[in-house]
Amino acid sequence: MSTSKNRGGGAGESTTEQASWLGGSDHPEVVDRVAILNAARPRKLSQGLHHPGQLRKSWYFFLFDVPDLTESIVHANDWHFFRHFLQDANPAYTPEEIDHYVQAWSQPGATTGMINYYRSSVRTPPKKAEAAIRPITAPTLVIWGDKDRYLGKELAEPEHDDVPNLDRVEHLPDASHWVHHDEAQQVTQLLTDFFTPTPPA
Repeated sequence: MSTSKNRGGGAGESTTEQASWLGGSDHPEVVDRVAILNAARPRKLSQGLHHPGQLRKSWYFFLFDVPDLTESIVHANDWHFFRHFLQDANPAYTPEEIDHYVQAWSQPGATTGMINYYRSSVRTPPKKAEAAIRPITAPTLVIWGDKDRYLGKELAEPEHDDVPNLDRVEHLPDASHWVHHDEAQQVTQLLTDFFTPTPPA
């Protein structure tokens, strides 16, 4: 997941997982700082998809590339497919929390909107995708749950040229892909500390 803070003071979570990476690079004029939660920088993800281990973890990218069929699969059996992805959370999501997710997934166009990110990742030629990557100049914090079943922890640290002002990569060894849920207190503190303006000397 990814989180960014703009000059308006708001912070938001993105189901596309890459909104903060893209916002930080494509609209630097409105971004002071960027925080990323278990979302690989596009170049690192592209590199990772050349390795069998990450390909196995990212199998769903290729399923999502199939038009129409994917939407039918994820809707089936009361969203069983998406619910399965949430099973790694520790502590487990409560039924009430799952209901909130189902309500969000059920909004018109929401499923296709989420899936289209993965479709674009698979369909865009690697050279074209790399050519579109712009560096993020804002200070950037990466928070990474090392028990992520879908993204290897070797993807956590972005290339220096892509994120020259990387503050640090904070690894949380016992957290899953849902690091903001698994380690809510620690992640909140990390984000609060990172986004709190430093008083002048």
